[in-house]
Amino acid sequence: MRPKHLALPVAVGVFVLVGVAAATPSHPQTADVSAAFSATQTRMHTRTCTEGGNTFRVTNAVWRGTSTSAEPRLAGTVIITSHAVLNETTGDGWLSGTWRTTNQVASPRRRTKSNARLSAVIDNGNHVDGLANGEVRRPYGRLLGNWSALIVGGTMAGELGANAPVSPDNSALIFRGGCP
Repeated sequence: MRPKHLALPVAVGVFVLVGVAAATPSHPQTADVSAAFSATQTRMHTRTCTEGGNTFRVTNAVWRGTSTSAEPRLAGTVIITSHAVLNETTGDGWLSGTWRTTNQVASPRRRTKSNARLSAVIDNGNHVDGLANGEVRRPYGRLLGNWSALIVGGTMAGELGANAPVSPDNSALIFRGGCP
């Protein structure tokens, strides 16, 4: 058999092995995690409108800072993007955005270690409580957790899956796999 004729069966065999390995479900795993973060607003655009006697402030912002955690995939530089709508008359509103952690050392190969979509309720004009839903990398896992923060001026400080510096009892989890 010629070498070029042998390459096709070998390539097909490799694809079959890779397909079987990819189709094998991973074993279920869970880990409780938490992180504390503090970030400073680096960009912001805001506008207001009035509806029904209430004044609403719509703010798009980028926050950069540090996240500390025993879970290395949640520790490092944190970048939070947010879109917030706040009823300035009542102090209530909502926030949506993203969470991302990267290595603290700036390098051309800075890689994302975690990312999540954020959804939250704003109370009293500056207290944010919500849900983070995303993933962590190296090794891969899903991230699901409660998060809280206080926004004071251009600073956002809070936690993901912890009880300090903001109450209530929050929890967060990294998980993957399922039972066969």
